[in-house]
Amino acid sequence: MKAKFTLTFIVLIICFGTLSEVFAINGNSTTYHSKINDTELVASPNFSNTETTIAQSDVAAGLDEFPNLHPLVVHFPIVLLLFAVFLQLIQLFVLKRTLDWVILLMVGTGFIGAYVAGTFVHPHTEGLTEIAKKVLEQHDKYALWTLWSSALAAVLKIVSLFWYKLKRGFEIGVFVVMAFAAYSVAQAGHYGSQLVYIEGVGPQGKYLGDESEENHENDDGHSH
Repeated sequence: MKAKFTLTFIVLIICFGTLSEVFAINGNSTTYHSKINDTELVASPNFSNTETTIAQSDVAAGLDEFPNLHPLVVHFPIVLLLFAVFLQLIQLFVLKRTLDWVILLMVGTGFIGAYVAGTFVHPHTEGLTEIAKKVLEQHDKYALWTLWSSALAAVLKIVSLFWYKLKRGFEIGVFVVMAFAAYSVAQAGHYGSQLVYIEGVGPQGKYLGDESEENHENDDGHSH
C-alpha cells in the first residue's frame, strides 16, 4: 500500500511538472507573440509610409537628363554584330536561306546602330588627361573599323541572298568580314568601358563638352 501511494505521488509530481512547463511555454509564447504584434502595430505604419513614399517617388530619369545618349545606343550594335557573326558561323554548316535573312537583319541593324552611335550621339569631350586621349583615339579607331566592316558585311550578305545563293565558299568570306566587325566592335567597347570606368569620362557629365555645338572643337581635337 505504501509502495502504491509513493508511486502515485511520484506520477502526480511528474504530471504536475509537465503541465507547469507546458503552461509556462504557452504563456511565454503568448507574451512573445503579443510583443511581436505590438511591435508590428507600432512599426507597421512607418514601414508602410516609407514603402508608399518610395513607390510614389519617380526615380526614373528622363532622356533629357543624361549628359549624352551614346551609352544608350552603342550597346545595340555590340550585341547585334556579335550575334550576327555567331549566326553566320552556324550558316556555314546549315546553309538555310531563312537564316540568311535573319543575319542580314542583324548585321544591317548593327551597322545602323554603329553609325548613329558614332555620328549623332558621339559625345564631345574636353579636358581629357593624356592617357584618356590615347584611349579615346583607340576607341574611335575601332569604332570606325566597325562601321566600315559592318557596312561591307551587310552588302556581302545582300549579294549572298540574291546572287551567290547558299554558296559555302562565299559564306566563308562573309563570315571573315563579320568576324572582323565583331572583333572591332568588341575592341571599341573595351576602350569605351576603359574611358568610363577607369578614366572617368562620362559619369555625371565629367569631361563632356557642350552637345549643342555641332562644329565643336575641343582641346583634344575631337569634334564628334
